[in-house]
Amino acid sequence: MNQKIEKYSLKSKAMYGCGDMFAGGAFLLIGLLFLNYLTDVVLLSPALAGSIFLVGKIWDAISDPLMGVLSDRTKSRFGRRRIYFLIGILPIFFTFAMLWYPVMTQSQAGKFIYYMIAYILFNTVFTMVMIPYNSILPNMTTNYMERNSFTTIRLMFSAVSAILSGVLPMMIVNWLGEPKTTGYLVMGIVFGALYALPWVFVFKGTWENEYVADDTKFSIKNTYKEFGLAFRNRSFRLHMGFFVSGQTAVDILTTLFIYYLTYCLNRGHQFSLVLGVLLIVQLIAMPLHMNIAKKWGKTAPLKVGQSIWIVALLISLFLKPESPAFLIFLVAGLSGIGSAASTFVPWSILPEISDVDELITGRRREGVYSGMSTFIRKIAQATSVFLIGVALDLLGYVPDVAQSDGTILGIKLLFAIAPIVFIMLALFFSSKYKMTEKKHTILMEELGLRRQNVSHNADKKTIEICEELTGIKYEDLGK
Repeated sequence: MNQKIEKYSLKSKAMYGCGDMFAGGAFLLIGLLFLNYLTDVVLLSPALAGSIFLVGKIWDAISDPLMGVLSDRTKSRFGRRRIYFLIGILPIFFTFAMLWYPVMTQSQAGKFIYYMIAYILFNTVFTMVMIPYNSILPNMTTNYMERNSFTTIRLMFSAVSAILSGVLPMMIVNWLGEPKTTGYLVMGIVFGALYALPWVFVFKGTWENEYVADDTKFSIKNTYKEFGLAFRNRSFRLHMGFFVSGQTAVDILTTLFIYYLTYCLNRGHQFSLVLGVLLIVQLIAMPLHMNIAKKWGKTAPLKVGQSIWIVALLISLFLKPESPAFLIFLVAGLSGIGSAASTFVPWSILPEISDVDELITGRRREGVYSGMSTFIRKIAQATSVFLIGVALDLLGYVPDVAQSDGTILGIKLLFAIAPIVFIMLALFFSSKYKMTEKKHTILMEELGLRRQNVSHNADKKTIEICEELTGIKYEDLGK
């Protein structure tokens, strides 16, 4: 069988894609349960428990950029990226299980130190593995649509993991009964294995073609300079615009859904079922968005999916406690279509951002863009959740009691209108993004000539495309 066909087979795409079982499930599970585990199970004070998450974000500000640049400069017989998949298998398992280990001390300081260290170690391993993972696809294939296909399979694994991670953990905890510490530890071991084992297949199923080596000297100062240079790239600026805006809309939706169901509709007991519908529809929507992208371009799923999502959010404004249950599930399902587009489009486009960067810098810096995207995404998520907390406080929200009519109206408006604002921003930025399959072909032809140091006079069309994608004059590219 032809080697290229083997590489682009469904099997190879599945072996690559299963790595996102880790990203798709781990932080969803942590977001749903870890804070509650710290405060209600191991009895750490809420202030100290919240501080653990803050310390983790501060550490991300250091580790994400460093790992992005380090992976660009790594040299091993397994390549720049794949070596980290191999190294990360056991640390993923142990650091995730560590989060749920009931440390044997009554000291608040002792508990804080243990779980802070465990959380930082977990975040470090996540960064060490996921930034190279997010960086490897551009080097596996330069084919515009094959990248799309690989990304679709990857995000389908992510969606499956999200479903499992959202439904099964508390089933395991409740099944094992008291003490709850045992249930959480068993759950941590089970899901640690679920997140770690796929990396055996990712390591075996991925490859790295020849690349332009980045031999720039590695240092802390150079690392942050590299990140600053990324913003010269017009395509990256637009990418971050619709990536952050779309994902912020998703964060608002997922954070406020429980409040919306509980206090606006008196349906808090249906949260797991409603969340399950949203996640299952996300899974189903991924291949649909892939087909839309093939026919009308990679940003088209945003236009279709997010328009549908806006309709769902407008419907949610008019739902009441006595509204039929199917309307609640309809809102969840339509939101799943839109949130899937918000996830699918940025990740399908990220590989070509580093192609544009090579035209600007003459180097392959996939790690820089992966690290930058990961870091900015984390910061945006932390900021949006913080602002939601502030907004709830300003609305007069009081936990576990009936809310005033004004607070209920405020929660409903926040749940529906705030995501629409960010959806509109995402649609605006995506409308400015001009990459197409034809333009990508011309871009790769230009890069091919530059890699071979072939002297050539680019035609007017090529110059226009290069300047449009980079935001830099053609004669200044590569300087």
